[in-house]
This record gives sequence, structure tokens and C-alpha cells, in this order.
Amino acid sequence: MTIQRRSRQRDAVLAAVSQKGQHPTAEDVFARVREELPNVSLGTVYRNLDQLCDAGMIWKIPISDGPSRYEGNPERHLHCICPICGSVRDVWPSDDPINRSALPEDCKDADYRLLLLSVCDGCRDQEKGRA
Repeated sequence: MTIQRRSRQRDAVLAAVSQKGQHPTAEDVFARVREELPNVSLGTVYRNLDQLCDAGMIWKIPISDGPSRYEGNPERHLHCICPICGSVRDVWPSDDPINRSALPEDCKDADYRLLLLSVCDGCRDQEKGRA
């Protein structure tokens, strides 16, 4: 799908998602965009997020027990999600984690999104404090 024409709303949504190291929810994006465009609706933000995802300009990171997060960094990297608090952090592996030589021929050039699950340092520290 190609993205529709540029608009102030779409540019503001893309800017809100593209802040380095951030993985905002749609509600977070809505709050940031409203600072610049106070009359924007939540529906407009969701529609623009969907269109930006469809155009491959951002990624949607599904979270099983909470709202999806969005990634604006187009460089290939992984995400590590804490199963306790839902925080998302970037992981930059030194090598491609997929052994492409083991894949079927028609999948060797496939794109992928790999989500890692690991308790974050904050939750790990809280668990140690309770013990």
C-alpha cells in the first residue's frame, strides 16, 4: 500500500513515533501530537499509524497483555519485551539471528520481526527486593 499525501497530522504522528529509543503506544502518540495540534482526534492518530505501518515507514509491535507499541527506527533490530511491566527496549545483535541457509529457498530473503521476552532490570530488582 502506498501512503496517501502528506499532511500535518501524519508528519506529527511520524515525528512522535520516530523519537530514538521510544516505543510509544497510540495513546502516547496522541498525547504528543495534541501538544502540536490540539484539535487532532484519536481516530486520526490511529488512522495515520495504520497507514504509516502499511507503507513500511514504522512498525507495530504487538504486546500480548497491553496496547501495541510503535517503532519509528527503520534499521533492522530486535525488541525485548518485559513480560511483567510491558517495557520495550531495542536490541542490536552483532549478527543476523536467523540462519537463512536453513530456511526454504523461497523464504531466504523474507523480512522478519523477532520479539524477545525477558524480565527488565527494574522488574528484576523489584523481585529481588521482595525476596
